[in-house]
Amino acid sequence: MKKNITLALLATALLLTACASDEEKIEKVAYKYSYAMANYDVDGAEKYATPETVETTLNTARGLLTIVDTNYIKSDTPATIEITNIQIVDDTSAVVTYHKTTPIKDFSSTLDVRKRHGRWLAHSPIPVIEAPEPQMPEAK
Repeated sequence: MKKNITLALLATALLLTACASDEEKIEKVAYKYSYAMANYDVDGAEKYATPETVETTLNTARGLLTIVDTNYIKSDTPATIEITNIQIVDDTSAVVTYHKTTPIKDFSSTLDVRKRHGRWLAHSPIPVIEAPEPQMPEAK
């Protein structure tokens, strides 16, 4: 009996350690991705993002940064990020709430985080809408 209780306590401790470890990893990724994006550092955000996020959101951001007035970027930085909540949905997804403050913005938002190949990554892709196939007019 004593052996079973010891094993149960050990298993519980290991499970709690794994959960805490995942929560710390989720927080770190969410913070680093959000901080980089808030400070217009798209390249810095890329290493913390899912491939879908890189292909859509970050590539779009790179294009937009080429046309944004540098004075606007200077007026909106530096940014600070505070992680205010982490909700682990299941073993491969979580939702992180963060608070962003810049010299001209102050708001809270959420960021999805997904586990891919053993790594937690920010998942914030822009939805891609497929254009419908063009229709040929019917012959009369």
